[in-house]
Amino acid sequence: MLKDIYEINSETCALVPNSNLSTAIVEKEKSFIIPIPVSKVIKYNCAYYGSSFEGRLKGSKYALGSKYKLPIIIEESKELIFFPSSSFENPNCAWISLNNISDYQKSQDGTIVKFNNNQKIELKISYESFENQVLRATKLLLILKSRKNC
Repeated sequence: MLKDIYEINSETCALVPNSNLSTAIVEKEKSFIIPIPVSKVIKYNCAYYGSSFEGRLKGSKYALGSKYKLPIIIEESKELIFFPSSSFENPNCAWISLNNISDYQKSQDGTIVKFNNNQKIELKISYESFENQVLRATKLLLILKSRKNC
């Protein structure tokens, strides 16, 4: 496992593939590129915060009862929930932070996502599919919150 790849935090808005070998990190105050694929960044952070990617997927599958394009809880106490733009096996899959989205709208080629800091990115995912991903991630967040309050 690679050490010190990138620690996902509450400032992280999105992880977007820049190529098969690098990731554009979009944060509230800055954006930058790291020479590591998105999938490795996600898997590193699951392990960093005490689980495995497979464990996070299994937990989401159990909570939501679905199997495909599952959102995952990266870190519970900070409620860091990210969802994929496509199958996580797709090298073009971006991961979006649920908590940092302020709005999204249809575009000619997909969906424009606006974050809380007014920064925007465009993803090649239909508006309907993106909205479905937001709803699933929101449901996962509500389940997490309800379990915290028990």
